[in-house]
Amino acid sequence: MTGGIGTLLQHAWARHRGPLLTMAPAIGLFQFLLTRLAPAPNEVSWVSNLLMAMPPELRAFVGNEIAVTPGGFLAIGYTHPFFVILLSVWVVRVASTALAGEVGLGTMDLLASRPLPRWHFIAAGMLAIAAGLAAIVGCAWIGTAVGLRTRPIGVDPSTFLAVAAAAWLLFAAWGAVGLLISATRRDAGQTISWITAVVAGSFVLDYLARLWAPIFWLRPLSLFRYYEPQAVLASGLSASAEIILTSVLILSLAGSVAVMHRRDL
Repeated sequence: MTGGIGTLLQHAWARHRGPLLTMAPAIGLFQFLLTRLAPAPNEVSWVSNLLMAMPPELRAFVGNEIAVTPGGFLAIGYTHPFFVILLSVWVVRVASTALAGEVGLGTMDLLASRPLPRWHFIAAGMLAIAAGLAAIVGCAWIGTAVGLRTRPIGVDPSTFLAVAAAAWLLFAAWGAVGLLISATRRDAGQTISWITAVVAGSFVLDYLARLWAPIFWLRPLSLFRYYEPQAVLASGLSASAEIILTSVLILSLAGSVAVMHRRDL
């Protein structure tokens, strides 16, 4: 790693380590607690009855029928609002401060005074986002693994590695989108609002499209459409979902570099 990117990463670590060291253990504890609540194989029937008694709105949020299995129940934890919100908070925080936040505070002038290519700022921001996501998602998987080792319910913890990887890819793509938005702004507050609106709007679109048939055709427009933990648990992340999320990540990073190259700091 070049010295410039390394320096920027150290700056990001100093700025964001506090929240990261709080969020990662919190999500690990959350997933661990879910293993205490998950039904054992001989308890699946009552969970199935409970699921069928839910309103259609809640059943659409939970997902398909695999949720009545012990593994399917645990997979819900990887699409739970607490999980989604924590990862979104990390993406919004780092993406908004990596570019627009530095410009708004005036520290970008100091950082840009170093002989660094502008793409280094994008690379450092993306690496900070990706590393933080890996720590948070990794702690989530560790919580699941420890819980399943201490309370065996017939689920192999290794099967959740694919779910964790899919979550990382989804929010890494969102991180790249966030950097693209940040590259066009001059203020962290405005950037936070834009990124939050885009991520939240995508989440709501996916939920409503699953619930309301007339707009089901809009669902592919949401990145959350390509992240279904229960389906990933059953058969892995589909090739089409992987291609789409990876393409969004790469194209957003390319757009960020192009914008940063032309903009005034």
